[in-house]
Amino acid sequence: HEQQHQELILTDLKHMLSANPLRPAYVAPGQPAQPPATTPGWTRYDGGITRIGHDGRGFAFDNEGPAHDVLLTPFSLSDRLVTQGEYLAFIEAGVYQRPELWLSMGWDMVSAQGWRAPLYWESSDDAWRVFTLRGMQDLELHAPVTHVSYFEADAYARWAGARLPREAEWEHAARQLSEDTYSARA
Repeated sequence: HEQQHQELILTDLKHMLSANPLRPAYVAPGQPAQPPATTPGWTRYDGGITRIGHDGRGFAFDNEGPAHDVLLTPFSLSDRLVTQGEYLAFIEAGVYQRPELWLSMGWDMVSAQGWRAPLYWESSDDAWRVFTLRGMQDLELHAPVTHVSYFEADAYARWAGARLPREAEWEHAARQLSEDTYSARA
């Protein structure tokens, strides 16, 4: 519960600072945290019956239970997150003006709210910048894109010829990765 509050405090703080005309930084600007560029790949996961949800031991958020079995067909997930550079290509391809790639509710939001980029992204003088807790920063083209809505993520996936993972697929893959990591340390 405390972790949820801490996350919300930073989220609210970032939003408040972004609305300030001076766009003050919460923390001192530092070096960009660009990870090395990697070629995207896919990790395949077997299907079958898998258990997802919280089993009652240890910490969990209140919406993570109860544990239950689900049947998964084989699937693949990207082995890395979408980068700001890749998302910028999506914007430059004019996808915010292409209703055929959006869920109907998503297109309603794009149209009603005038979305043209993720939250905190701004374009001026043909350059994109993003508001962070370090203040306004140039995009880090190899860093993961953040602050996209479900609708934006879904439209990006369609544009990229993919789809978003289902909750059970994501949890199965994360649990398997966690177990593999734990086994490697033991």
